[in-house]
Amino acid sequence: MQGEDASAEAALDAAARVLARARRPFIGGLGTDVAGMRATLVLARRLGAVVDHAGAAAKYRNLHVLQEAGWITTTFAEVKNRADLLVLIGDGWRHRFPRFVERLVAPSESLFADRLVRRIILLDAAAAGAAGALPGAAERLALAVPVPALPATLAMLNALLDERPVEPARLAGVAPEKLAQAIEWLRAARYGVVAWAAADLELAHAELALQALSRLVAALNRSGRFAALPLAGTDGDITANAVQTWQGGMPYPASYANGTIDFDPHRYGMPNVLGRGEADCLLWISSLARDRLPPATAVPTVVLGRADMALADEPAVFLPVATPGIDAPGHLLRSDKVVSLRLPQLRDGALLSVARAIEALLARLA
Repeated sequence: MQGEDASAEAALDAAARVLARARRPFIGGLGTDVAGMRATLVLARRLGAVVDHAGAAAKYRNLHVLQEAGWITTTFAEVKNRADLLVLIGDGWRHRFPRFVERLVAPSESLFADRLVRRIILLDAAAAGAAGALPGAAERLALAVPVPALPATLAMLNALLDERPVEPARLAGVAPEKLAQAIEWLRAARYGVVAWAAADLELAHAELALQALSRLVAALNRSGRFAALPLAGTDGDITANAVQTWQGGMPYPASYANGTIDFDPHRYGMPNVLGRGEADCLLWISSLARDRLPPATAVPTVVLGRADMALADEPAVFLPVATPGIDAPGHLLRSDKVVSLRLPQLRDGALLSVARAIEALLARLA
């Protein structure tokens, strides 16, 4: 507490005092498992708090398009057993989800064929280098497309698919013959899948790229079978969103003030709330990633975080908590949102889980 060592009980007492004094509390981070998020929402209702995940900005790039236009998605099992064409956008499949290729792309065995021959299209600024991380047997087509050019490139693919003319000046440096080959592969696919990680799309109006992607998938389904696969799950973001949605009927960011639940991604987004000085307390939850640190803020901060977190500023209270799947059992939603994965405890320890820590706080606030 305030840079001094204390027992877990003393830290919980101090954290409860900080939360009890707050009139406009904010609960952020949300890096926890299903049980931890369920307990977090009980606390949010008790305090009338606003809740938001640290990775909400990336999540909302997908959600905005889903709300506006919808899309057709698939699962990991379908990719492994059916996909003969993969379109990989950005580099997230390699550095954020490094086992994606190993588990789903590299295997050629299929439940429905003796051998599945895949083609792979890369849309990435370093596409040639990224191709080296792919299985050697796969046919590859690399389009060196920088992230800012993705909306235009996907729009061009839509135009070419509809056989509309495209001005050479709008090709953003992509060779016309490569675009033509990409269209040929897209049309020939028996089961195509386009995969991306929203966190890679660091550009203004990223939803424009995803809207173009959604239109491309819909167009390809007129005469074939094509699906999207948004790769997510970083730091428990889709787990937190799933629990928030089934408990509150709407995604985060959301406010539990005044005994109601209100969703507004602009009004209640963490940077906006803290930037406008609308919170007088921050409870930061990060039990999965040691580098997911709380933002710098002048308000009292309580951190439920991994024991190895290196905090730049001492919070009012720091309580080390168990990491699901290491120090405690837990459940996380899988990236394709089909199943919850059980995480067994790997080692014994005295750390409280996020759920148990919040239950202890609730008992002190009663």
